[in-house]
Amino acid sequence: MRGQRWLVAGLVVLLVVAMGGLAAADGVRYVALEEAEEIAFENSLSLQLAKLAVAEAEFQYKQAEAAMIMKPSPVLLMQAQGGLDVARQQYLTALDQLALEVRTDFFNALRTQNLLGVAQEGLESAERHEVVAEKKLAVGTATRLDVIRASRSVLSSQSGISQAKHGLELAQMKFRQTLGIDLDAPILPQDAVLDVEPVEVDLDEDMAYALANRDEIKQLLLALEVAEKNVEISDNEYTPALTLQQAELNLAKFQRQLAQARQGLALQIKQTHSALRDAEERIPVLQKGVEEATEMLRLSELSYEADMITANDLEDAQLGVLAAKNDLVNAVFDYNLAKTRYFHAVGRSLAGQRVQH
Repeated sequence: MRGQRWLVAGLVVLLVVAMGGLAAADGVRYVALEEAEEIAFENSLSLQLAKLAVAEAEFQYKQAEAAMIMKPSPVLLMQAQGGLDVARQQYLTALDQLALEVRTDFFNALRTQNLLGVAQEGLESAERHEVVAEKKLAVGTATRLDVIRASRSVLSSQSGISQAKHGLELAQMKFRQTLGIDLDAPILPQDAVLDVEPVEVDLDEDMAYALANRDEIKQLLLALEVAEKNVEISDNEYTPALTLQQAELNLAKFQRQLAQARQGLALQIKQTHSALRDAEERIPVLQKGVEEATEMLRLSELSYEADMITANDLEDAQLGVLAAKNDLVNAVFDYNLAKTRYFHAVGRSLAGQRVQH
């Protein structure tokens, strides 16, 4: 399995390394995933709002504490404590959600850069075949149609590169947007050694943990606890009946919201687990496909030069390699994104998790 990891990783990050040295000369700053998260955490407006909400809740709790001296009100203090707990939990939720967005955009920017690399390899291959076709035409072993077909293949590859460059530009802008910086800022994701080894997970154990500990579940549990205390405090002969009824309605509402949230979360976990396993299983199959397609292209090139196959056969072999490499690149990034999404779904904090660079 370790040999598979390095073979795939070499394919995926080769272009990133090569382009990185060139771009660095133009003043581009490459950031590792952890640094990208730090930039996003510092610049995120949603995170700043969540911090302000915590500060406001802390102030309200202190006010409730001070009020207890003059006019004791356990209900007011309990509500203030509940509001503070919820605000703190919402901040943690926002932090982890932002970490997920950074990782998603980080990986997608690298994905599009690697797909551009595959497209450039395809152009180089097409140009070699065009030269061979022209040489064969000169000695009478190829037709003008063969040369035209080879030239069309070059033009198609050039078009593919243009599309890949456009996709890369959009992915890089999205990455910068998530970091909260200018869309044209000279900041790009640093290359990373992407893991393709199967990750060991226990679905049942992760499911049980998530249903009790995911951020939104904790928020609802805190709200439910406050609602239960409100019912308990309101259930006496001195409190108006309408107040008790309202407290009971609030309790029923939070109970149903919690049940609904747990149902949705269970579905999300099973879906992300399925996506993780699917991406994991595709990698060795697609890796083998790249090896076979590359060997087929090598043999096709030799056969074409020896006048044993047609130019159309050679073009098919070339397209086969391009498709196989594209599929493998996508599968590797799909796997790493699926792993990230699964960890997020089961409540494993993403903030601070490291990726090898």
